[in-house]
Amino acid sequence: MTEKTVFQKIEQPQLASAMGSGSLDVLATPAVVALMEYAASSLADELLGNKELTTVGTRIAIDHTSPTPVGAEVTATARLIAQNGRTFEFEVSAADQKGEIARGTHTRVSVKAKSFQQKADTKFNRYTYVLFDLDGTISRSAEGIRASLEHAIKQLEVPMPDLDDYTAYIGPPLIDTFKNLVGLDDEQAEIGAQLYRSYYRRRGKNLNYAYEGIEELLNALKEKGCKLAVCTSKYEPFAREIVEILELSQYFDAVCGSNLDGSRKDKRDLIPYAVASLGGNFERDRQATVLLGDTYFDTKGAVECGVDFIGVEYGYGTVEEMKREGAKLFAKTPADILTLLNS
Repeated sequence: MTEKTVFQKIEQPQLASAMGSGSLDVLATPAVVALMEYAASSLADELLGNKELTTVGTRIAIDHTSPTPVGAEVTATARLIAQNGRTFEFEVSAADQKGEIARGTHTRVSVKAKSFQQKADTKFNRYTYVLFDLDGTISRSAEGIRASLEHAIKQLEVPMPDLDDYTAYIGPPLIDTFKNLVGLDDEQAEIGAQLYRSYYRRRGKNLNYAYEGIEELLNALKEKGCKLAVCTSKYEPFAREIVEILELSQYFDAVCGSNLDGSRKDKRDLIPYAVASLGGNFERDRQATVLLGDTYFDTKGAVECGVDFIGVEYGYGTVEEMKREGAKLFAKTPADILTLLNS
């Protein structure tokens, strides 16, 4: 069985300290996950042996992680378990001196760079306004969101809910998360949201990473003249900062999010706002608008607004939940989004 092993000394205290207690003796999760992804990427490149190929989509699912101190030497291994053309599935794991600290699976899709560009050159006749959800569609953001939520709940001194299911709090408006998941009343939920935003502003926002293939997709859409907007229930200034952190600001004509008072938090309100921010007339331009998202909240908003929707399978939501809200088209990778927009 083909495998690749890489090594790294974890020296990212700013990531580790952002994960909860402020101690440096916490798992630097993004660094470990990135190392496992790098092992898989290196192995895929060796197997393909073709510099003309470009990666257009990845997905990693972590089964478990265990604490390891910053400064530990971590070994990450990727083992090929299946290959279908240029689609690879790897078993990935990481270990420090004490033993295994993480394990999961990693799927990687590569295409010929020339072929990807040919798709980009196809004329887009249907959609003028392409709206992107942020968390789980553009950005891998779970670590920062969870750390900020944990901090707020601890400060409130209320019982900590199970946060292992990201779908429970990545996608819904923040106030709704504190009400429905944590069980707070309106006043407490507002205090929780303030605590969350304060921590997220200082630490959580830095734990955002663009999905592979997203920048190529955005570039292709911009080259064909599409108007692009981020359409997220996240507080709008935070959304702008995250797009800047991801170094994707040059592709978006607008970044649209919620207000500090919690208004404009639902997609049914955000979608018309985003189209207007792009210079469109929502009533006139519904048929020229498409929303890309990863949760049933995104699907529901698109259906309520009467615009087309494409669900992404690589995010935090589930296909089943999106289907229940009426979603019909799904993309496994950003490259698939380009194909669907061309169809």
